[in-house]
Amino acid sequence: MLKSFVRTLRGPSRDPRMAHISRPLPRNLLDEQVLEALDIALAENPDPAYLVETLRPALRKVTGHDYEVLDRTAADVTGSFVKTSVMIRDGAVGLWPGYAARAYPLLARDARTEEARAAIAAAAPGGDSSARKPGWEPPPLPDSRVEHAAPAAEASPPAAEGH
Repeated sequence: MLKSFVRTLRGPSRDPRMAHISRPLPRNLLDEQVLEALDIALAENPDPAYLVETLRPALRKVTGHDYEVLDRTAADVTGSFVKTSVMIRDGAVGLWPGYAARAYPLLARDARTEEARAAIAAAAPGGDSSARKPGWEPPPLPDSRVEHAAPAAEASPPAAEGH
């Protein structure tokens, strides 16, 4: 209880590394523990986009408790502004039905993902886009109708100039 009171009086940490952490923190998790876990997570991968993947094991190592780390990254439509942040939660408190089944894209693509995607595309039948499947040829171009119409226009008799 004394720690909670001191934490209330002192307020949240003003450390710039805490900009990647969304408030509020779980009840028994201190800012100092989060900063220590952030040091471990950012030492493993300095890109803040990977904090969702690296912070959870670091928190487990520092606190001995298994916290849930969720992505709270905000970005505009153009992608010119991106603020990477994560939210630390203690378990599945406040989850609504269907939350775990939501569609969620990969957070940050890395070289391993792209290599695997290229290998799968190359190994798949029809992965080579230059070879077409039989029976799947595109329809003929509309230019063939224009070529047939042009000789018909030339075959019409010229207009009489005297009238």
